[in-house]
Amino acid sequence: MKKWPFAHQLLLLLLTFISFLSLTLSRDTITIDSPLAYPDTIVSSGRTFTLGLFNTSKSNLWYLGIWYTQITQQTVVWVANRDNPMPDSSGVLSINTNGSILQLQTSSGKVFWSVSPSTMVTPIAQIIDTGNFVLMEEDTGNVTWQSFDYPTDTLLPGLKSGWIEGKYHSLNSWTSSNDPTSSTFQTKLVLAGWSEFFICDGSKMIYRTGPWNGIHFTGEPQMISNSQFTFVYVSNQNETYFTFYINDTSFMTRLVLNQSLLQRYVSIGSGWALYWSLPRDHCDSYAQCGPNGVCDVDSSNSPDCTCLTGFEPKSEKEWMLHDRTEGCIRRVVLNCTSDGFIAINDVKLPDSTNVTVYSAIGLSECRRRCLMNCSCTAYSNLNILNGGSGCAMWMGDLVDIRTFNGGGWTFYYRVAGSEVPATSIAIKKQNTKNPAVIVTCVALGLLILALVSYIIQWKVIKNHGTSAYSHRQRQMSQDFAQPFATAGNKVLEEGSSKTNVMSLPIFDVGVILAATKNFALSNKLGEGGFGTVYKGELGRGEKIAVKRLADFSTQGVGEFKNEVNLIAELQHVNLVRLLGCCVEGDERMLIYEYLENKSLDTIIFDKAKSSQLDWQKRFEIIKGIARGVLYLHQDSRLRIIHRDLKASNVLLDKNMNPKISDFGLARIFCGDEKKWQTSRVVGTYGYMSPEYAMDGVFSVKSDVFSFGVLVLEIISGRKSRGIFGAEPSINLLCYAWALWKNGKALDLLHTSILVNSNNNSEIMRCIHVGLLCVQDSPEDRPHMSEVILMLNSPHALLPQPKQPGSFINRVPGHMESSLSYTVHDTSITTVEPR
Repeated sequence: MKKWPFAHQLLLLLLTFISFLSLTLSRDTITIDSPLAYPDTIVSSGRTFTLGLFNTSKSNLWYLGIWYTQITQQTVVWVANRDNPMPDSSGVLSINTNGSILQLQTSSGKVFWSVSPSTMVTPIAQIIDTGNFVLMEEDTGNVTWQSFDYPTDTLLPGLKSGWIEGKYHSLNSWTSSNDPTSSTFQTKLVLAGWSEFFICDGSKMIYRTGPWNGIHFTGEPQMISNSQFTFVYVSNQNETYFTFYINDTSFMTRLVLNQSLLQRYVSIGSGWALYWSLPRDHCDSYAQCGPNGVCDVDSSNSPDCTCLTGFEPKSEKEWMLHDRTEGCIRRVVLNCTSDGFIAINDVKLPDSTNVTVYSAIGLSECRRRCLMNCSCTAYSNLNILNGGSGCAMWMGDLVDIRTFNGGGWTFYYRVAGSEVPATSIAIKKQNTKNPAVIVTCVALGLLILALVSYIIQWKVIKNHGTSAYSHRQRQMSQDFAQPFATAGNKVLEEGSSKTNVMSLPIFDVGVILAATKNFALSNKLGEGGFGTVYKGELGRGEKIAVKRLADFSTQGVGEFKNEVNLIAELQHVNLVRLLGCCVEGDERMLIYEYLENKSLDTIIFDKAKSSQLDWQKRFEIIKGIARGVLYLHQDSRLRIIHRDLKASNVLLDKNMNPKISDFGLARIFCGDEKKWQTSRVVGTYGYMSPEYAMDGVFSVKSDVFSFGVLVLEIISGRKSRGIFGAEPSINLLCYAWALWKNGKALDLLHTSILVNSNNNSEIMRCIHVGLLCVQDSPEDRPHMSEVILMLNSPHALLPQPKQPGSFINRVPGHMESSLSYTVHDTSITTVEPR
C-alpha cells in the first residue's frame, strides 16, 4: 500500500479542518456589530434555510430573500424587497445603533427595505430552521417582528395564512419565474358568511377551497386520508387562519402560488417533486356551470355540466353550445308552503360567502329554520365531527358545485314540492289520516284557541283597561314563542312593484311593540334623519336595537331595501350585525344587535363621558373602524362604498369595540371601477369629501376622506363642523392643518389624553394619517389597506400631507348651516348626527 508523504497528509488534514471550521463558524444571526453584505449569507442552525442577497438568472436586479440551503436548484421562499429591487449587490442588511430599525440599504444610503417594530437593548435578527426570519431581543427571546407575518408566494409548515391580528396574511405569486414582483394572482380569505379561501386573478375568482367542515375544506376531500400532514384551521372572533405541519420529518414540503396554480412540492433529496396542483381540473374552475349547475368531471355523459334536480338551463341554446355561464333556473317556482328538500351527496358545497351560520343548533333545527325562511335555498351542517353539528343556510342561487367520487359533503337544497323524488327528504307530507278525524281535530283546536283568546283578552282588559293594549299583548303571546319566525312570504312594496326581502328573518310588528314597550320614550337610544332607534328586549332576554323609519324620513323604500340587502351580505367583527327586519303596513324597521355604549358621537363629544376613552382605547377604535372600512372596500363579497361614514354611524359594544352601521346610502362597486358620478348627493355635511359634495363624484376615496375626519374627531373630541382658532371660518380640518404646519399638532388632543413617551409617536402618526386621508385631491389620499399598514407600522416613513379639502371654503357663508340646498343642480341633504 502506497503511503502518502507527510506534507500531503498534513495538507489533507488542514483542508478537512478548514471545511469543518467553516461549517462550525456559519452564523445564523445579524447583530448591530455584524451586518450582512453580499456575498455573505446567514444559515439556520440545522442548515435548512439560507438568507442573503440574490438575483434571478435573467435579471440584474437584486433582492433580499430566504431559500433552501441543501436544494440544488435555488428555491426562494420569501423576498423582502420584492417590489423595490436594488440595482446592484451593494446593499447591506444591518441593525441601527439604537436597535430600533432593521434595514437594507446601499452604499449611497438609499433604503430599499426596513422594519422598525420597537427599540431593543440587545437586538438580533436570526434565520431559524422553520424558514422564519425573526427580529428579537437576544436576552429575553422576545420576538418583535417575523417574516412569517409577511408571506410572499410560499406557505411553509407553521406559516399561517388568513386573518391574524387585524391583518390579512395572503400569498401573492411572482410575476414570472424570474421576477419576484407581486402579481395580480393571489390567495384571498373571505370572512363573510361561512369563511373560505379563494385563488383570484385581480377581481376574478379562479378557484375556492370550500368552507372548513372540522376536518378538511369541503372542496379538498383528499385532505382526509393524507397522513403525512396535520392540517390546522382556526376561526374565532379575533382571527381566522389555515396552516399545516409535517408528521414525517424525513422530507421537506412547500405550498407555492405560481402564476396560475397553487402547488404542493415535496423533497426527500436535493430536488423537488410535484405532489398536487389546484385547480386540478376544469370542474375546479370557479362557477364553471353557472348558478344552480353541477360540474361532474368523471361523468360519462357530455357535457359535464348538469342542472340540479328541479332546475333546467336558463338558455337551452347557449347550454347546448357549451356556454354554461347563465346556469340553471327552477322549473317550478317555490311557494314557501309546500316546498321540499333534496339531498345531494359527495359534492363541494356551493359558494358560502352568502351563508348564515348558527353554530349551536343541529341539522333538524337547521332544516326547520330554512323551511320557515322563504329566502333560504339550501342548508347543511357546519361541522362533520361527532356525527355533524351546526347549521349553514344558503340564500339565493347555489354557485360553484362539483361532485367527487367520495369524501365530499352532503347538503340539502330547496325545490317545489312537486319536484321532490320519493326517496328524498321533503317537507311536503302526505295526508293519510281519516278526513272526519281531521275535521274534528281542527274544530276542537279552534274552539280551544277561541276560549284561550277570550280568557287572555278578559284578563288583560281587566288589568290594563284598554282594548288596544290587550291586542298588543295577544300578539306578544303568540309571537314570543318564535321571535325569529318569518311572517309568511312578506315583501317590501314600492308602488305596484314587489321585491322579496332577502335572507333575513322577518319580525312581526307585535314582537317589536312588545320588545320596545310600544316604543316607550325611556327606550329611545337616538334619533337621526332616517328615524328613531329604540332599545328592545325579546321574550328570551335577548337585547336588540330597533331602527324605526320615520314617516318624514328621507330614507325611502329603496334605501330601506338597500340597507337590508347589503347588511345581510356582510359579516365582520367591526360591522354591526343585522338580526332581521319588520315590514308591516306603513312600518319599516331594522332589528340590530344591541350595543351597550351606543354611538361614538355620544361619548367623544360629551365632556363627562369622553374621559372614559384614554388614548389606547381611542387608538383601538380608530384601527377597528379602519378594518371595517377595508373589509367593505376590499374583502367583502360585495365591495361597498359606505358614503355616510360618521361618528354617529359607529356604534360601540360593551368593550368599546367599534362597529360601523347604517348602510342606507351605501353603493356596491366592481373591482375595476374607480369612481362614479351621481345627480343625487346625500350624506352628512362635515364628513363628505369635496369632490362628492360639489360635483357628485364618489369613490372609495370618499370613504377615506370621511375616515380621516373621524380620526381627527376621535383625537380631538371636537366636531368637524365646529369653529376653532381665531379665524371665524376655520373648521376642524383647517384647524388641524394649521397646527400641523406650525409644529403644534399635539395641541389638537382632547384634554383627557395624557401624552407620554409611550404614546407620543402613536398620536402623531394618527394625526399624520388623518391629514393624509382628508387631502383635497382623491388621488393623494391613501387606500384603506395603506392606512392600516401606516397605523400598524410605527416606524415606517409616511409622505407629507397636502392641504386638506375643506367644503367650507367652497360654499358661500349663508349656506353653511342649511340642511338642504342645491349646488350645480345637485341636491344635497344633510343629516344631523344622533
